[in-house]
Amino acid sequence: MSSTPLTLKSFFKKFKKSKKSNFEIDFKKIDISLISVHAIKTIQVLEENGFEAYLVGGAVRDLLFGIKPKDFDVVTNATPDQIHHLFKRSRMIGRRFKLVHVIYGREVIEVSTYRSQQKEIPQADGSIIKDDNHYGTIEEDAVRRDFTINAMFYSPSYHKLVDFHDGLEDLNRGIIRIIGNAEKRYQEDPIRILRAFRVCAKLNMALNETSRAPIKKLVPLLHDIPHSRLFDEVIKFFLTGHALNSYRVMQDENIYSQFFLSPESESKDIDLFISNGLKNTDLRINQDKSCNPSFLFSFLLWHQVDVLWDRYNLELKHSIAGLNQAIDEVIENQIKLFPIHKRFTITMKEIWRLQPRFENQSPKKIYRLLLHPRFRAAYDFMLLRCESNQLDKNIGIWWTAFIDADHHEKSLMVKNLTRK
Repeated sequence: MSSTPLTLKSFFKKFKKSKKSNFEIDFKKIDISLISVHAIKTIQVLEENGFEAYLVGGAVRDLLFGIKPKDFDVVTNATPDQIHHLFKRSRMIGRRFKLVHVIYGREVIEVSTYRSQQKEIPQADGSIIKDDNHYGTIEEDAVRRDFTINAMFYSPSYHKLVDFHDGLEDLNRGIIRIIGNAEKRYQEDPIRILRAFRVCAKLNMALNETSRAPIKKLVPLLHDIPHSRLFDEVIKFFLTGHALNSYRVMQDENIYSQFFLSPESESKDIDLFISNGLKNTDLRINQDKSCNPSFLFSFLLWHQVDVLWDRYNLELKHSIAGLNQAIDEVIENQIKLFPIHKRFTITMKEIWRLQPRFENQSPKKIYRLLLHPRFRAAYDFMLLRCESNQLDKNIGIWWTAFIDADHHEKSLMVKNLTRK
């Protein structure tokens, strides 16, 4: 469970003095410098034209933790047409419920109008149509949000925090709590199950028992979600800077095996390999470097390839043929469980198929491997194997030195290999 942010620790000491009403709180502890100047400008323009405007959702939560949010969402009582009229560089998106993207160069501030609660309209044939395309009040908008810690509104202009569902208290206690009836909310959108665990992993917090109770029986509903949407949510576990913690949470909650082939039994070696890969992924993300999903999937599934490769080596008595058969079988089994896009599996196969070539000391093959389009990804994967004691560390040391060497030094290194 997360420790209470210093911002909140100092605040809760004088909580009673700071509270203005049941829902509005004077909150001057948030560091305004963490807020995008464009988000502040958007709010100011709306307020200057007589509208309410607040930051909302994950941005407010992150600000309370003293973390600079990556995205800023603004909510207001202005309609999309009114918002669009106020900002020349803006565009409306969405069909049923329109949002406005206010554009400041590369930064986009998403502005939405308060939404009312979903209405269920009975039909003559006994069916029910769900109508959720209506504007509402700030309180109605809060009810629609998923978790209490994501349902807080903050005004940087007035240093005012609006909290209808005790999100601040939950943040202080380190718990994730869904708003409303948990079972009904998960049934409305099963993706909330994944989001609940992802927020737990990101913030190192715990899902409260009421929010957790219905999940086990509702997990199968995830497979009714369109694959593209489900894939995007699953990949967020690993490519948002908290991959290792996400992996632990997914394992503990028996979610991981819903999407990825898992070892038949626990293995410290496999866990070390995957953990090292996820640590490196988190490091790259937190350094604002890109991370290709192909590389992520390649090390998450390598243990399956490795086991089958050993088996087919004995059967076929040919290492490369055994590796190719193992790769094809793993990809086929993974697709049956949870399909991975072909553009990713192509790269995964190349990374795996290049691994034996790092152990080949033929001069021609060394230079040919160096020129391969997937060399860098395969090299990083090979280093991960060395780091995890799956491959002789000297192989990784030699290749690292070879990459850094100039042309003359490369020639000498290759000649020394052929003399051995």
